[in-house]
Amino acid sequence: MTLMNWDPWRDIADMRTTFSRLFGETTPGTAMAGHTVSGSWMMPVDIAETADGFVVKAELPGMKPEDIEITVADNQVTLKGQRTEAREDKGVNYIRSERRLGSFYRSFALSAPVDDARVTANYKDGVLEVHLPKSEAVKPRQIRVQSE
Repeated sequence: MTLMNWDPWRDIADMRTTFSRLFGETTPGTAMAGHTVSGSWMMPVDIAETADGFVVKAELPGMKPEDIEITVADNQVTLKGQRTEAREDKGVNYIRSERRLGSFYRSFALSAPVDDARVTANYKDGVLEVHLPKSEAVKPRQIRVQSE
């Protein structure tokens, strides 16, 4: 007989995701208190940390690089912008419309200071990738032991 590891919290999270999708929340679990605005949406984001810095990847399909704003200040990175679509819908009756348009705003606190002058960003195939090098003062240094 095999014991199953049942996690009731995972089931509750799955139910929340299902209800969020059902009722139209753009990204389950990401609504920020006081920061949800009608017409806004939140893109999926991955943040990774290495010894040298952080890498933020955000899915922003259909965006133009000039419509994306990145701000780095006080160990915090902010992504914001607006996705618009010029379309003429005369006589079109949508049965379902899931593509989100409007403004977006996401802000993330980083666990270490970043060298603002060396931050770079690339946008390719709908994915924004931001490289945030850590400040030299916080990088680990290896100290050599001298013999006498």
